[in-house]
Amino acid sequence: MRSIVVTGSGSGLGAAIGRRLEKEGVRIIGIDIHGAEIEADLGTSKGREHAISASLEASAGRLDGVVSCAGVGPYGEAKDITRVNYFGAIEMLDGLLDALAKGEAPAAVAISSVGGAVQALAIPEFLDACHTGDESLAQQIMDGKDGNTAYVNAKRALAQACRRRAEKWGQRGVRLNIVAPGTMETPMLDKLLADPDHAPAIRALPVPLGRSAPAEEVASTVAFLLGPDARYVHGTVLFVDGGAQAVMYPDQI
Repeated sequence: MRSIVVTGSGSGLGAAIGRRLEKEGVRIIGIDIHGAEIEADLGTSKGREHAISASLEASAGRLDGVVSCAGVGPYGEAKDITRVNYFGAIEMLDGLLDALAKGEAPAAVAISSVGGAVQALAIPEFLDACHTGDESLAQQIMDGKDGNTAYVNAKRALAQACRRRAEKWGQRGVRLNIVAPGTMETPMLDKLLADPDHAPAIRALPVPLGRSAPAEEVASTVAFLLGPDARYVHGTVLFVDGGAQAVMYPDQI
């Protein structure tokens, strides 16, 4: 039986991913701040350390997959978004690489966002701080910024960081890809649409397919990337957004 760690497994997309993988007979090691097999706050160093050590204990040090899905929505505080959405995510991936390298056809998927592709909101000095591992500086740069700015930059940094790891991870025999969802039917979307500060931007997002995605559709994409049919897919950002990114940046490849 394959063993796969899923962070953010308690609700939304993380829960949908867990259900989808369980249908394939996968053993899910769920991590969330509450209501999961492993309860941990990925916004703190102590919480990350606990999540990693507990995952290694639960899997006997051998994993077949990791899905980094835990995150704070753009309505959160900038400092919390930075801590969880970038540093919590990337430290979990790095901390479980050795266990993945012992697995069977191992693969990992990080959940970014179509928002991370919005170039006009990128803050280069924040991205640099993330890539050098300077969490304190990253938080200083983001201090006073709104949640949406923190969210799109943290998701952009995560996608970049995963792509930068393609060579190292590939040499270890572990595939690492990124899924960037667009509007998705989860409690996070419900909360955003109920917020007058965020709803207009959500509704203005160009989506050629004309609808949002059930979480199960995105979960199926994650399952594909973790499975044997994607065994030559590595270091890729896959937008599952109904065509939104293509409309915004049609010439970007």
